Order: sequence, then C-alpha cells, then structure tokens
Amino acid sequence: MALLRRKPQNTRPTLGLKLRMLLLVLLPLSCSATHAYADNIEFEYRVKSAFLYNFTKFIEWPAPEATRSDFVMCVAGNSQFHAKLMETVGNQQSNNKPIRFSFLQHPGEARNCQLVFLGFADHERLSDWVDSMSELAVLTVSDEQDFINVGGMIQFIIVDGKIRFDINQSAAKSLRIKMSSKLLGLARNVN
Repeated sequence: MALLRRKPQNTRPTLGLKLRMLLLVLLPLSCSATHAYADNIEFEYRVKSAFLYNFTKFIEWPAPEATRSDFVMCVAGNSQFHAKLMETVGNQQSNNKPIRFSFLQHPGEARNCQLVFLGFADHERLSDWVDSMSELAVLTVSDEQDFINVGGMIQFIIVDGKIRFDINQSAAKSLRIKMSSKLLGLARNVN
C-alpha cells in the first residue's frame, strides 16, 4: 500500500481573508465611534437648544414682534437640530408667551419668527439667508464659521470642549433688537 503524500498548504492568509479579518476588527470600532459621535452631537444640540431658550430671556424685540401672543423659534437647514430644539425646549414659555417651533424651507418664512437658527454648512447659502432677513427684527444664530462676519447676530463656537458664543451687537442694534448687559457679559466676543 502506497502512502499518499499531501502537498503542504499555504498557511498565509490571502488578501481577501486579510480584508475580511480587518473588517471584523474595524466594524465594532467604527460602530462605537459612530455611536459616540451621535451621542456627542445629541448632547451638543441639547446644550445649544438650552442656550437659544435662555437667549430669549435676555433680549427685547421691537414692536410688533414684542407684542405677539406667542414666541416663534425657527430652524433652517438642519432638521435634526430642529427636532432636538423642540424636544429640549418643549412646552417652555418665553416672557410668559408659549413657544412655537417652525422649520423653514425659504427665507421669506422667517418673517413669522423672532429667532432663527441657521444650520447651513454652505457659506453662500448661509449668507443669502442672512441677507434676505436683514430687514426683519429676527435674532439670527448659527454655529457656522464666519457667521458674525456675514451679518449674523450670535455665533456658537466650541472653545476647549465648551460651547461659547460671539455676538454681533451692531447687527442686532440695526434692527432695534436689544441685548441685555448680562447676555453681552457672557459672550466670548462682542462686536
């Protein structure tokens, strides 16, 4: 009886096997990183929503906005932030007025708002919205870079892991929106 000899098999993993092994290792890491990122964004949106609500306590709007029976907070360009704002601020009131929320599709809809958060990453689109609201007594807020420089009123900035804000007081004053000295004192920079 003759013994059959086996050929030695290549024990080195193939490229396909290496890729599958790498994916098996990276997939759980990417999922946890995505989850951590989502948690951070959710927390950031909650904090910014609380800021927006508190801004309303330290700002006076000119008539007729000041005499309205409700306070309307609006968001354009970021539906996730809009949802978190409604969830966070919920049934609160601003100066004894119920707060309503609106998600804007077009700049012309901003005339129904007292405060508009602009969540556009596109600088040109952000600038167009600010320009289109330049005659309205609407507090404009964003977290986009250079928002103050395009005429926005309050810009969120993250400094050392904390959310801070800069104020363009001249833009607010031009529309007779008065910011209290307490709010101005909390700002990182005031122009």
